[in-house]
Amino acid sequence: MSTRLTNLDVKRFKVVVTDDEASVRRSLQLLLHANGYEAQSYTSASALLADRNALSADCLIADYNMPDTDGLRLLNALRANGWNGAAILITAYYSEDLTQRAKASGYTEVIAKPFIRRPILDALQRFCECDRPGDCTDQGGCVPDCDC
Repeated sequence: MSTRLTNLDVKRFKVVVTDDEASVRRSLQLLLHANGYEAQSYTSASALLADRNALSADCLIADYNMPDTDGLRLLNALRANGWNGAAILITAYYSEDLTQRAKASGYTEVIAKPFIRRPILDALQRFCECDRPGDCTDQGGCVPDCDC
């Protein structure tokens, strides 16, 4: 009898992404799926906030500058709704001041655009402490409220 887990036996780390740039959203979604994460993307902060299923995410990747709000306000709104996951802010407006404000708001990571895939994947793997990207089985620790 094989002890190998099938894909159905593994809880996949769920990541929600919001960015107003379609190309960034799509590339992040493809990157996440290709590396074993469950990913859902949103065109705006308001679209993400309107979806109650987003509150089940383990992690948020949010753009700082969006038409309807900024990433700091988005995270504050999610926290007000009881969400306690890890958060990554991505921004084309990187500065030390923004990094400090983002961390004070609860972001664990701030990554400058344009970015390569490695910083995103490294941050997610640290959050989940997975043996393999996206795999929440047999982890030593995970983000708050990860029930795996």
